[in-house]
Amino acid sequence: MRACGGQATADVTDYDAASIQTDKGNENMVGAPAPNYDERKKGWYWYETEPELEEEEKTEADKPELTVSDRSYEELWNMYPDDFQDLLDRTTKIAVQSPSEKNVLQYLVMQDIARRKSVAFANVVGYVGQKYPRFSNADVHPVIPPGRTALAELKHGEVKQTIEESSNEFALIMFTQRDCKFCDIQKSILKFFTASYDWAVRLIDIDRHPNLSSRFGIEQTPSIILVHKNSQDYMPISVGVISLRDLNARIYRSIKFLRGEVTPEQWFIYEFEKNAGSDPLKFITLRNQ
Repeated sequence: MRACGGQATADVTDYDAASIQTDKGNENMVGAPAPNYDERKKGWYWYETEPELEEEEKTEADKPELTVSDRSYEELWNMYPDDFQDLLDRTTKIAVQSPSEKNVLQYLVMQDIARRKSVAFANVVGYVGQKYPRFSNADVHPVIPPGRTALAELKHGEVKQTIEESSNEFALIMFTQRDCKFCDIQKSILKFFTASYDWAVRLIDIDRHPNLSSRFGIEQTPSIILVHKNSQDYMPISVGVISLRDLNARIYRSIKFLRGEVTPEQWFIYEFEKNAGSDPLKFITLRNQ
């Protein structure tokens, strides 16, 4: 002890380690014994020996991809199409990248199987189609020339008869405007139509009759619409110049539709095709009857 200013002070060197109080329950207190960092290496979670880690299971992505040579011919033949296509694409790319004899041979094997599978599928389709003729449309769509000629005559006759019988029920309105050269061309085509059919055709200038053009939504000329005389129903036929053949076909289809004889799903079929192989609603109709 030494005096300083009349008071006794203690030199820190006079304290020994035993005089420093510690709390065993709080090892973080000042004066706590320093941790033995070597202890951390002792065992695994305080066990004496570290357990061996189990080998991680390999996922499908970790497994090596099988090549053509890893599969039998039957395995390749019976592969799911998506898997087969993936293998074919991979084999093709490998052969292009490294065109060795082995790689090109595997590519040719895959191509050969693909070709044979295609032929097999086409053959079975032909067999099943012949065995179950309800899936065929050959009943109204022959493929030989004489049959095709008869089909054309049948269509033309049906169009002509339908238009002829509808002159008292329907009429045409053509919208024109001044200095419209295409309108003049369409007028000359309409003359051939009126020469063949006794139909009423009305010409309307959209500049002089804006209310009528607005009523039918006409924005371009020449435009032709089909109107039902006994109702407010109408159907646009064409915008721009249209040939006489297409004009007749569109008028025919529009008449059938406005009469409720066909649905939009049957728009392009003729009357003789209904409930035949080319009718998309054939089995729907049969089911609902």
